[in-house]
Amino acid sequence: NMAFATIDVTKGITGTIPVANGGTGLASGTSGQFLKFTGSTTLASTAIATGKVLQVVSSSGANVTSTSSTSFSTNMTVSITPSAATSKVLVLHAPPSAIYLSNTSNYGHTAVFRETGGSDTNITTSGHNSTWGVYRLSTGTYMSGSAIEILDSPNTTASIDYKIRVKVDNASLTMTYGHDASQASMSSLTVMEIGA
Repeated sequence: NMAFATIDVTKGITGTIPVANGGTGLASGTSGQFLKFTGSTTLASTAIATGKVLQVVSSSGANVTSTSSTSFSTNMTVSITPSAATSKVLVLHAPPSAIYLSNTSNYGHTAVFRETGGSDTNITTSGHNSTWGVYRLSTGTYMSGSAIEILDSPNTTASIDYKIRVKVDNASLTMTYGHDASQASMSSLTVMEIGA
């Protein structure tokens, strides 16, 4: 009979196990890297590619806001905490399919706000009066909403509230964003952290 010796692998072993013997062929790695196959059996280390979606937070529902105020009121809120200050955040809003306006003379508006650390900022940089959706009827009382897409650079790892807010430009107008409570149309707000 052949006797088998045992080896305590926790002691006295140095160097790198070759790939041919079941190792990675690597002595060490770098923080933020992962292992990948470069061929049928070859392993190598590489950094995580940039521009990847790191997390997604979304909310949807029959969110109805009726206002005659010339100041913004919050319709929807989604919170996200970026994993790196260099990340960007893509904000996507699918608006309600029906918005009620009480007259044909005045305008309703929507905008995206970023709230973090006690600071509340309108990040809508284009459109009329820093608003994205601008609503005015020529006939009738209902219209569809405007989809919103904004790529934000918040430069923080603190918790952020992204908010869809609505207002009118004249208090003689009533705008109901989402039709009304009895016939509310669905809308959604999605935020995606994009790795730098």
